[in-house]
Amino acid sequence: MPPVFEKTRMENRFGLKDFFLFSFLILLGIVILLTMKQYDRQWETIQSISTKIDDQQRAILTIQDALSKGAIALPSGTHPATTAASDLKNDPFQHLRDAEKMPGYARGDWLVYGFGNQVAKLTPLLSTDLYAQRVQEHVLDSLVTRDKYTLEWKPQLATAWTISPDGLRITFKMRQGVKFSDGEPLTADDVVFTYKFIMNEKIACPRDRSYLERVKDVVKSENGDEVTFIYGEPYFESFLLAAGLGIMPRHFYGKFKPEEFNQSVGLLMGSGAYRMENPEDWKPGKLIQLVRNERYWGVLPALERLVFKEFSNEIALQTAFSNGDIDLMEPQASQYYDMIRQPPLVERSQHFDFVNPEEGYRYVAWNEKKNGKPTRFADKRVRQAMTMLVNRDRLIQEIMLGYAVATSGPFSPVSKQSDPTVKALPFDIGRAKKLLVDAGFTKMNDEGILLGPDGTPFEFKLTYPSGVGNYEKMIIALKDSYAKAGIKLDPDPLEWASFTDRLNNKNFEAITLGWGVKIESDIYQEFHSSQMVEGGDDFMSYKNEELDKAIDEARRTVDEDKRMVLWHKAHQILAEDQPYMFLWTRKGMWFADKRFQNVKVTKLGLNDYEEWFVPKAQHKWTKK
Repeated sequence: MPPVFEKTRMENRFGLKDFFLFSFLILLGIVILLTMKQYDRQWETIQSISTKIDDQQRAILTIQDALSKGAIALPSGTHPATTAASDLKNDPFQHLRDAEKMPGYARGDWLVYGFGNQVAKLTPLLSTDLYAQRVQEHVLDSLVTRDKYTLEWKPQLATAWTISPDGLRITFKMRQGVKFSDGEPLTADDVVFTYKFIMNEKIACPRDRSYLERVKDVVKSENGDEVTFIYGEPYFESFLLAAGLGIMPRHFYGKFKPEEFNQSVGLLMGSGAYRMENPEDWKPGKLIQLVRNERYWGVLPALERLVFKEFSNEIALQTAFSNGDIDLMEPQASQYYDMIRQPPLVERSQHFDFVNPEEGYRYVAWNEKKNGKPTRFADKRVRQAMTMLVNRDRLIQEIMLGYAVATSGPFSPVSKQSDPTVKALPFDIGRAKKLLVDAGFTKMNDEGILLGPDGTPFEFKLTYPSGVGNYEKMIIALKDSYAKAGIKLDPDPLEWASFTDRLNNKNFEAITLGWGVKIESDIYQEFHSSQMVEGGDDFMSYKNEELDKAIDEARRTVDEDKRMVLWHKAHQILAEDQPYMFLWTRKGMWFADKRFQNVKVTKLGLNDYEEWFVPKAQHKWTKK
């Protein structure tokens, strides 16, 4: 038999050693499978225990809340009710409790919100943009909150309040057992601290200080369970000022010297339903994330985390939503118009558009004084002409695609403050040119540009936030409108941080942006001449003594009917003076992923994210 055959037969022989090795491998596989199964069981057990702990914690917080109100007693052997029936009307979490009873309610998942611009600062009082405010409102609590569905005031950090007959003293009873997100108790001392911190002239917050200037003092009771706001004179927003003050922890913010605080960008801590993982380390450009505050004194929301992604332009923002990289966005009118016409996108999304009494307005502000000297816009006739050269109705159709309403002043068109007899200045090129001639613009140079009384060409820069197509389209339209009258507009786009620096330093000729409004707005900060101070919001250096008087009188008039007469007068003055070219009030427009349930439109826009939830099977974002 050939040797090679013997060798092959020997190599294929299955010996005892091979049998044991093969058996060992099978046994090892069985052990691994059993271990994996046991691990899965342990993971399910851990998850179950975690859920039970969360539920127990929420129950304990509810009991503490009820006990602090004296709403329930705990006789031996009984179980407490979650909410006393007599307290349902004042329950700030009733809408969230209603959501918990909805089919498919589950805790977990994240909301990823796409911002249409970048945030420069998150530190309260120092931040100036709407996006920062939308982060802060989930971190900082106030004494009282407004129900978005009914517009009624409901208790939050305060359980009750009383107002003196003369309206000069408002006393709040503090809720007991509330803690900040780091575990430190929230007391009346923190309320007093917040007021005194804002009123410290060394703190760079003139806007907030101007709001609170009517408050003479804030004091706590001897036992510390009450805090009283004392006013020097009646003020129509006295209750709102006190009730809506975001309470800042003394032990956290008080450790910073004024200059340290003023230079900060990311100091954010409060007692709200969400918190920063590290309240001190955020920097511009870093992802903004809020995690659920497990120490929260109220009913915990369903969503574990709120993530805010910043985008430098609207195209990138829309692309991110279309790709599913974000869950929520507030589109520009052109985006909204385009998105609702995409069947696949509409199928997996929910969209909303509505008139909101708190939706802001778009404007162009004319700087009347630069480097200490009057500008061409100091002449009211020039400002009026600049407005009448623009066809605003056409802008609303072309730029906003009809998702806006024209406005003639700083008040919402559906507000009682708005004088219905005031009409916006008309689009009238002939009348505008006559006003310019009356103001001394009688000649043109060889390039067809108007020359002013001093012989300088009428050329100006219009500063606006870069990367927002809505603004860019508007600038192009304005440039064309002004060119027809011999005025040269030079677009001046800036990224947000540089834009706000220009605004605060009054280093611009004309600037465009938007203001938010309230159900009843106090226009003191924007148009009262006292706010021409550095950092104030009368950044266009506008002054009208008659307007100042009307604003001052309106602010101290408690009677609503009499107050509205004064606001109407202010509206009339501003429509005549045109410190701003008032353009439009936009509609609220939103797109949200369809997996979010209980998303509703209220009297004040979309309901709070704390009321939203995602059914378990549809959870998308999770940190393992």
